[in-house]
Amino acid sequence: MLKKIMTILPAKNLFLESRVAQKENKNILLLMHLEECPWCHFVIDEIIAPMSEMTEYTNRLIIRQIEINAGLEMIDFNNQLIENNTFAQYHNIDFYPTLLLFNPQHELLEKTIGVVSKDFYWTNLDKVLEKYERKS
Repeated sequence: MLKKIMTILPAKNLFLESRVAQKENKNILLLMHLEECPWCHFVIDEIIAPMSEMTEYTNRLIIRQIEINAGLEMIDFNNQLIENNTFAQYHNIDFYPTLLLFNPQHELLEKTIGVVSKDFYWTNLDKVLEKYERKS
């Protein structure tokens, strides 16, 4: 049996993503990761990729990933072209994986660093999302 490959879209333009988030009344969840980090791949494969396929989450969130690597660029929340590394530095990220939850006005609501276990990660993430659930 073939394993279904799930993908998480990379954050290319956070300025536009925040506009969509405002229009759709959603928060923005960003996974910050390193390509060579095994724990990052665990979080991608076991939590974030499945989450990005579940309407329970996609109806509430815009989910994107940001690979931290020299030379990779994106548009930040202020509509400025920056390197992914610079975005990570601005948010004081020095451990991976890190999840950042933003509201549509690009205010950082929560920062989740590392991973303890798969079950804890799902439970903790659900609590964080409920805490900042955007009401219509």
